[in-house]
Amino acid sequence: MPENLELHTIVDNYLHKLTALHEVVPYQISMAFAVAQDSAKKHKKFLDEKAEDIEENEETTSYKLDYKHAKRSSRLGLRSDRAKTVLELIPRYFVVSYVSEYDSFLGRLIAQILRYKPEIIDTKDKNISLSELVNLGSVESAREKIFAKEVESVLRSSHADQFAWMETAFSIPLTKGLESWPSFIELTERRNLFVHCDGIASDQYIKTCKKHNATIKNSIAIGDKLKVDRKYLRQSYEVLYEIGLKLSQVLWRKLSPSDIEKAEKSLSHFIYELLIEENYKLAKNLLDFACITLKRWSSEGDRLVYVVNRALAYKFSGDNSTCQSILDAEDWSACGENYILCVTVLRDDFKKAKEIMLRIGSSGSVTELDYAEWPCLKEFRASDAFFSGFSEVFGYPPTTIEKVDNDDATADSSNNTKPSPNTIESCVSESVSKSESSVISVSSEKDPASNQNE
Repeated sequence: MPENLELHTIVDNYLHKLTALHEVVPYQISMAFAVAQDSAKKHKKFLDEKAEDIEENEETTSYKLDYKHAKRSSRLGLRSDRAKTVLELIPRYFVVSYVSEYDSFLGRLIAQILRYKPEIIDTKDKNISLSELVNLGSVESAREKIFAKEVESVLRSSHADQFAWMETAFSIPLTKGLESWPSFIELTERRNLFVHCDGIASDQYIKTCKKHNATIKNSIAIGDKLKVDRKYLRQSYEVLYEIGLKLSQVLWRKLSPSDIEKAEKSLSHFIYELLIEENYKLAKNLLDFACITLKRWSSEGDRLVYVVNRALAYKFSGDNSTCQSILDAEDWSACGENYILCVTVLRDDFKKAKEIMLRIGSSGSVTELDYAEWPCLKEFRASDAFFSGFSEVFGYPPTTIEKVDNDDATADSSNNTKPSPNTIESCVSESVSKSESSVISVSSEKDPASNQNE
């Protein structure tokens, strides 16, 4: 059994995969969008050349087509419809993948905790036969099999029941005050609909959502087909990121109080990455959790780092008033120059910030790399005060050298199918609306199969 509870690697692996999926979403959909457009254009070109335009409105165009061309038109129309269908399917598949990664993470998390505290499992129903023990070869192998059975049993239950099991097994409330809980339940229930019944809303889906106060449209009724848009995809990513990280932190600190420094270091790592990526909404959520919900810290310095990061998350998300309130609530007078520099910058006093830079010098508490990377210095780095202060401290202006692999650059420049930035940004939000209406409507007097209305 491990002497310490180590959860960082499990959480890091989960968030790495979840974020990797999230980042590739617009590119996947943009490529599908490009294929759908190309298929529709080929069909329309064929009709423009071979058919007679007989009726046109804002949404569709009807054509009169000679019978000998009807079959070809029908095949082109079918291909176009399939391409549009993919635009609806891809966002759904990403939702399913998000939740699948969460389920995998939860299984590894519970297994690791059981290895650390095997007494958590109620042993009365966890017997193993002598023959099984002989085949397994050791008590350790038998223990692992029992753990695996327990994890499998938990994962087969609903996501709400999984949390209920953890609250009982670990003797800790997990959903109290968790504002994203209703969204989490709705997401996991919707995922089940996508996997098992083509996204058709069921009585169980509606009842479960209402039971957990999940917000669903009043217009959704049994039999309605649920869809996924860009906003929902992003919300799904953020909810699963938040739930996974908060869950691991609460359990880590509860079950292994001596590892609080490791838990803090892990939490700080993920929040810092969010700030670097400028995902201030999710960072705010987690920093509120860190500063308000968590009660114990390994040091006062660590706590103040979270306070500074929380202030900057609010400031750069457009809420400077809350940022200043957070800073005003602390006494910074006895803190080191590195803290005071951050606070001064967040108060937009760049002139004073330069003076602090000069006092810190080139070998003080803030390094050249810190000046380049710290998220709180983002706006300060763009100022004349920073440029001159940095130059005085280090003897040269702030510049960077970046190496790029020539082979990769050449490959990118020769890729003619690379979608444009505008397409990447817009196609996720457009995918649902595009898939709900036909690009063209084809009519034929002699071949009904050529009618491609969706």
